[in-house]
Parts: sequence; structure tokens; C-alpha cells
Amino acid sequence: MSDISLTSGMRANLLSLQSSVKLLDRTQERLSTGKKVNSALDNPVNFFTAQSHTSRANDLLAFKDAISESIQTIKAADTAITAITTLINSAKAVAEDAKGTLGESSYSQTLTVNTTTGLSGGNTISIGGSTFTAVTSAGSDTGANFYIGGSTTSDWAIGLAQAINRTTEATDDMTASVSNNVITISAVDTAHTMQTGDINVGAYTSVFTESSIGSGTELAAKVTQYNTLMSQLNDLKSDAFYKGKNLLNSETMTVRFGNDHTLSVTGFDGSAAGLGLDATASWSSESTIQSSIDKITDALTTLRIESSKLSSNLSIVDARDEWISSIANVLQTGADNLTLADTNEEGANMLMLQTRQSLSTSALSLSAQAAQSVLRLFQ
Repeated sequence: MSDISLTSGMRANLLSLQSSVKLLDRTQERLSTGKKVNSALDNPVNFFTAQSHTSRANDLLAFKDAISESIQTIKAADTAITAITTLINSAKAVAEDAKGTLGESSYSQTLTVNTTTGLSGGNTISIGGSTFTAVTSAGSDTGANFYIGGSTTSDWAIGLAQAINRTTEATDDMTASVSNNVITISAVDTAHTMQTGDINVGAYTSVFTESSIGSGTELAAKVTQYNTLMSQLNDLKSDAFYKGKNLLNSETMTVRFGNDHTLSVTGFDGSAAGLGLDATASWSSESTIQSSIDKITDALTTLRIESSKLSSNLSIVDARDEWISSIANVLQTGADNLTLADTNEEGANMLMLQTRQSLSTSALSLSAQAAQSVLRLFQ
């Protein structure tokens, strides 16, 4: 440029034209990117502030996928609790039904000899309406007398079983058999039954343990149903995992929200044993069935408490998830306010600059006419 001399008018018009082109380039960039601040050179304060807002929004949004998975894990656990509650309610119904199978009679009952101390000669117990007396002389073990001179509980059991069989021969309604220290007293046929209270050991409960009246196959069927429900409960608890995490297996899940803020969701043992239930029922009386029902009631209370905890944690995680979406939108909007261009304004600028460019080009052409006049002198 320094080798070429321009008139002052041409140079002024040239500078105006160059300025218009520069402004046109800037306006075109803003229209194409939609931003008025595209680099730190445009506006350092707005550029770095917007960059900070965008970075924070992106950092928070990066946690949303993990939070979404945490929500599903909690929902999986809560769904399992609902299913387990259904199974436990079914088990409770079975237990209540089992009470109805306990009649006032049965076909067999056991009497276990626990120890060879605590019973002396002359002490009595009642079985089937007959009174049996303990004797210490082997020669006196006749009729309803049973010998307690033996050194083992099996010896005592044999002696008492023999006395039962001798005493009931006349009525032919009961028979006794022995296995180690356990005496099984059975009705001889379906026409005869063991009645509630047929065995009364009186004050000698430390020596003898009597079984409760059972009801045969119907009660056994209820026990099987209950045990099956408990087995299915344990299987369901084991299947209550999501992405390898099982809150019903006493595992703890940490949910991260960003900024080093976390929430620990603590699980619990959702198995039958963990809920304090009998994994297998041993029902033989109303008291043993009621014990299972009481445990079921406690288990249902535990499940309600744990479900409430999960629901509370789910509310927290949901609120955090929604907050992240909202604050990320706020941050992005703030960044846009600092950097986005007004396309209407930039469009108007473009039209004006194009007009100015045309005018500058025309003015430059007019400025060059003086030199062209000199050229014509030589023609």
C-alpha cells in the first residue's frame, strides 16, 4: 500500500469500506453461530462467565444417568417389598387356617422322657384317663405302675410304655411304642382318639415333654403351604436386584448428586430369617401357630417401615433429579443471555452494512474519477 499513492478522499473511502467489510464479517459470524460472543476477544467477561455456567450445567447433567439408575434400583426394591408382603399375607392366612385344623382330638401324641431325676416313687401322671404311678422296685411294675429304677431315660420310657399298654388292654383304645426316650401313644383305630388333656404330667414338666394334639394330614398340608411360601419369599428376595444392587440383601447404595453431595440408601435383609419369620413351620398347637402369626405381624410392620424409608429416599432422589434438570436449564439460559445474539438486530445490521458497503464502493469510484480525468488527457 505504501508504494501506491491514493488521494485523501480515496483513502477515506477505502477505510470506510474496510470497516464495513469487517463489520459485515462479524455480523455474518453472529448470524451463523447465533452468538454475539464467540470468543474471549469479543467480550472476555461474558465469555468466561458463560463458559463457567455451561461447565457447571454439564457437570451436573453428567450425574443424571447414575441418578436415574438409582431411582430404578429403589423402585425394584419397593416392588419386591410389595410382592413379599403379598406372600407374607398369604402365609398369615395359611396360619390362621391351620388353627381350624386343630381339633380336640388326634390319633397320636408323643411323650418324651427328658431326665431320670425329678420323679420319685409314688409320683403320678395321668394318661388317657388312667393314673400311672412311679415305683422304684422292679417287682412292683404291674398294672399302672411303671418302674423308674433304670439308669437311662430310655429305660424309664420303656417302663411307662409297658404300663400304658397293660392298662389300656381292657379298653383297647390306646397303644404305646418307644423309640429311645420318646413314647408314641396312638389310638388303635379311627373310632378312638386322643383327646386334649389326655396326657397330664402335672408338676413333672421337667421330666416329661408332651406334644400337643395334632390333626394329621390337614395340618401337615398347611405346614407345607407355609414352608413353600417362605421358600418363595427367600427366592424373591434374592431376585430383587437391579444392575447388581440388591437393597433387600442388606446392601447400601450411594447416590451422588455432584458437589461432593451424596445420599446413602441403606437396605435391609428381606429374607424370612431377616424378617424374624420361621423359615420352616413346626406347628403342633394353637400356641405354636400363634407364635408364627405374631412373627408375621412383626414382619409386616418391618416391611412397612422399610418401604416408608425407601419411599422417602426415592422422594429425595426424584427431587434432586428434577432440580438438576431445572438448575441446568437456568445455568444454560444464563450463559445464553450473556452470549447469544439478537438475530433480528443482527439481520438489520447486515442490511445496513450491505447498504453502507455499496455506498462506500460508489464513493470510492467517484473519488477515483479525478485520476481518470488525468488519464484522458493522455489519450
